[in-house]
Amino acid sequence: METLATQFDKALTRIEPNGTKRARAIAAHGLVRAQLETSGTLCEWGVDTVLIGSYARSTAIYPGNDVDVFTKLTALDTTSLAADVFEEVCGILTDHYGDRADPRNRSVKIAFYDDSDKFSVDVVPAVLYGEHWAIPDHDRDRWANSDAAWIETDPEQLSQLTTDMNERVKVSGRGAYIPIVKLMRQARSHHRGDAKPGGLFLELVTYEAFTSGVSGESFAELFAGALAYAGSRLASAAVNPILDPALGTPYTPSPPFAETMECATLFSTLAGEANKALGLPKCEAAVIWRQILGSNDRGPVFPIPPGCDESGNVVGAVTANRARGPNEARGFA
Repeated sequence: METLATQFDKALTRIEPNGTKRARAIAAHGLVRAQLETSGTLCEWGVDTVLIGSYARSTAIYPGNDVDVFTKLTALDTTSLAADVFEEVCGILTDHYGDRADPRNRSVKIAFYDDSDKFSVDVVPAVLYGEHWAIPDHDRDRWANSDAAWIETDPEQLSQLTTDMNERVKVSGRGAYIPIVKLMRQARSHHRGDAKPGGLFLELVTYEAFTSGVSGESFAELFAGALAYAGSRLASAAVNPILDPALGTPYTPSPPFAETMECATLFSTLAGEANKALGLPKCEAAVIWRQILGSNDRGPVFPIPPGCDESGNVVGAVTANRARGPNEARGFA
């Protein structure tokens, strides 16, 4: 079995948010958190901001265009009015950032633009809910009903579960769960773009795949197994909801049925291709993995091994030297 370990390592590097992109994210969320944590009202409410989301769980992929700031208000609970809490947080951010602060259904998105792309910080307020936290319901019409205004959540627990799972399964001594989540997110991003289900939903499906016993001694085998599990599991998600493992409750809001079925079909197809790749010589296998993972603005994610061309053919030393002779492609005269 050809598992192309070196090429998978390089692919993971190519989808990692690093360098200036990572530095930008750190600087941006630091500025926003400082603004929140110096508010007099929020200090009275026990403000404690933390980074959550894929950046916090180390499951983000390049370019990583947003980070999430969880604004814990430790002196408040779900008896507080969701509208009052949200408006206070929103007002602090809009007063400071002006039009760059865009109020959403239950969060505030703050734009940080540079010359090359768009980047944002999403801020969501949270209050105590027993041993967990609660954020405003996505549907603002429910805010008037105190029993429906808040939705239980625990993103910090999800981060801990992610870390724990990454320690449970290893490839050559390296935690394997987080790399497989990144590969799954990259495949989804390349083939689905902005369509639902989103990256977090697929990440929860991948977590379930690992708890169900996806096995393998290489990234190639584990990735193929996760693709197969996702294809099957997404097909049943409407009747057997995907759970948030931190709470044991269904993920909400659930993605549209039609789009979920489209994604199920896609991942089943990709799983078939991945299984085929596992049984092929390295050159042919690499072409399939490249098609599965696609590209980002750094170029194709999966590199072609030395001695292979981009069509999956073996390229010998003699052939390579001949290609530099009189038949080599020339520029236009």
